[in-house]
Amino acid sequence: MTAAVEVHGEATQAEAAEAWPPGDVLRDITRGGVAGVIAGILAVGLGGRLAMRLAAVAIPGSVGEFTENGNRIGAITFEGTFALVGVGLIVGVGVGFLWVVVRPWIPGGTAVRALLAMPLAVAVGSRGIIEGENNDFEILERAPVVVAILILLVMLVGLVVALVDAWLDGRLPRATARESGPAGIYAVIAAVGALMGFPLFIPGYLGQEHRWLGIALVAVGVATLATWLFRVRRRKAPAIVSTLGYGALAATAIVGLAITWSEVAFALRI
Repeated sequence: MTAAVEVHGEATQAEAAEAWPPGDVLRDITRGGVAGVIAGILAVGLGGRLAMRLAAVAIPGSVGEFTENGNRIGAITFEGTFALVGVGLIVGVGVGFLWVVVRPWIPGGTAVRALLAMPLAVAVGSRGIIEGENNDFEILERAPVVVAILILLVMLVGLVVALVDAWLDGRLPRATARESGPAGIYAVIAAVGALMGFPLFIPGYLGQEHRWLGIALVAVGVATLATWLFRVRRRKAPAIVSTLGYGALAATAIVGLAITWSEVAFALRI
């Protein structure tokens, strides 16, 4: 993927000519971050409530039991739903942070990216929801259908963030050198996202247990940052940057899926 592809997106040639590279980079960061927050609220928050309900239907004996985070299985309450939406908002910040990092290296148009984002979401994000040692799996009888529901939930996050990101790309105003208003807004949103995203990423991905996944993601981030720097200077990034970006993303997927499988196997006692 060349820098030009990521800069222009779905813009017309006239819009691309008007684009101000620093503002355009900030716009890309903003749309990815906002897409992540929306995906977190919809897929993790509201989708999480649906997942718990489906788990209760699949395992009737679990109804009434409390999960490790204090939710009663099978009960749909305003308080519980509000709490899950709040969790979805926090998770959404992390989703947006990661999406901004990996998005430049996911090939294809909207449909292809959405499809590829689903297994990538499982590789990167399932470790936060499928932990083999979690006592909830004991309550839910270590049923494969429950694990499948959770994996589908994570895949839904990937699907939603990719689709919302593409939708925003066609609607957010582009920042030009003559009009600094949008760029200023994008800069604030990007700064807030970074300040909130780093504290979530560092302990979650660079801890002792899964540090190789974090290292792979850092390598992807280095490649993404390099493309931004070259775009700001209106220069095409060298081939080594693309090699690093695609290679590190492939490593992220492999390591992440291996970790996911180990957690699934432990949860199911395979």
